[in-house]
Amino acid sequence: MLQQEQVVQLVDNLFYLFQALHRGMEADASKAGITVPQRIVMHQLFKLGPLSVKELSQKVGLTHSTISGIVDRLERKGMAARFQDPEDRRFTKVTVSENVKNYLQNQHPRHLFEFMTDVFKDASVEEQRIILDGVTTLRRLLDKEEQT
Repeated sequence: MLQQEQVVQLVDNLFYLFQALHRGMEADASKAGITVPQRIVMHQLFKLGPLSVKELSQKVGLTHSTISGIVDRLERKGMAARFQDPEDRRFTKVTVSENVKNYLQNQHPRHLFEFMTDVFKDASVEEQRIILDGVTTLRRLLDKEEQT
């Protein structure tokens, strides 16, 4: 059982990592001329494939109207498109453009976490092993929790 001090330390460290990741995402998004929410929407569409605005709203945790506005702006930039669902023409799906798919597949991972990977490269072999073990364990536990 975690002691209160350990819980506080865990939350503090997770919050610090969240802020560091968010700063990296903001810098990368700014270079591309988009916002962090736009980047998150594109990443979900890339990862999961075409989704309705309602499905996208549920996945991202933003309101339907917010997602609709984000998709509108991405459409104007040529980064996303709406189309009728071929299986049920009453519904509209959203997908990312081929340029976005290519970027997210080939260049995005390197740029988005470049600052973290640079720090990781400077760590000792033992520190790298500890970091990978900890992150892998946390992911496994989160995946297990998500499946229940």
